[in-house]
Amino acid sequence: MSQVFRIIGAGEWGLSYANHLANLGVNVEVYIRNPSTISMLQSTRSIKNINLELHKEINLYLLNDLLAKNESGNIINILAPSSSGFSDILSTYSAYFNQYESLTWLTKGLDHDSGLLFHALIDDLLSPSINKAIISGPSFASDLNSKKNIRISIASTSKELIKIISDASVTNYFYLAPTNNIIGVEISGILKNISAIIAGALTINGYPDEYIENLIAKSQHEVQAMSEHLLSLEKNHHSDIILDNIIDSPACNGDMHLTCFHDTSRNRQLGLKLKSNYDVKKALKRIGTVEGYLSTYTLYNNPELYKKNVIVETAYNILYKNSDIDMQLKSLFL
Repeated sequence: MSQVFRIIGAGEWGLSYANHLANLGVNVEVYIRNPSTISMLQSTRSIKNINLELHKEINLYLLNDLLAKNESGNIINILAPSSSGFSDILSTYSAYFNQYESLTWLTKGLDHDSGLLFHALIDDLLSPSINKAIISGPSFASDLNSKKNIRISIASTSKELIKIISDASVTNYFYLAPTNNIIGVEISGILKNISAIIAGALTINGYPDEYIENLIAKSQHEVQAMSEHLLSLEKNHHSDIILDNIIDSPACNGDMHLTCFHDTSRNRQLGLKLKSNYDVKKALKRIGTVEGYLSTYTLYNNPELYKKNVIVETAYNILYKNSDIDMQLKSLFL
């Protein structure tokens, strides 16, 4: 059979990546949980706020249609749900995913119930032998749809999987930087959100941008330290792996700068509300779900996996202990 890319649980970024592939002549299927979303997309074939005009050849299906798929072949499955829905999709459709040798995802974050990174969750719920890849970095769905220059990371356990995905999607405006450091890319996608909350707090409390640059440097150091620690915990399974340095990658350096300095980030928006006598719960009601807020709690309360570090501790003290904001920000740079 011809190669098919299946985007599963697609939000704005998943739909935009699906459309990017279809524009390049790739056979694309998109699986969506909500029937009303499918009806809307079939009717309008567009999402105006992200400049998306859905390619006419993209087929849309209900997520439950995967339960009827009993096949193997030249299919690349790419998960693109919210972080909260990642585990449920893996569990519900495990029989489907276990038909294939690989699984790729676009979702940033981690599983807040188990505390596991998504690659570890896949190992637990499916199989450690499945080739895995994550695509992550500094990007907005609207930029991809407008064909602006984007450089992001692709991390995988398989060079062949990197080649398949890169061959299908790389253009002169969309570049994938390859690495074997899945852990580092995942941790980068988590810590950049936590750091963006602190960055917003620095800005609103009168700290100049040099402090945010210092924060980013500290966060990059923690990405490296946490990645090495997590790899050491997995040595029984991966004793021969030496991880690529991730600090200067799009997923780490690029995404840190984009999220910490860009006011459209919900994480930075939360930070911008953290002045003296701040009310985190009230701010969250205005903003909605803030991934960095949830991730701070999960990392802080799973020290055996992630170790305590100054970035997470500072965010936890501010967000969950209602500590003095100025004291916490000052202590971060002592």
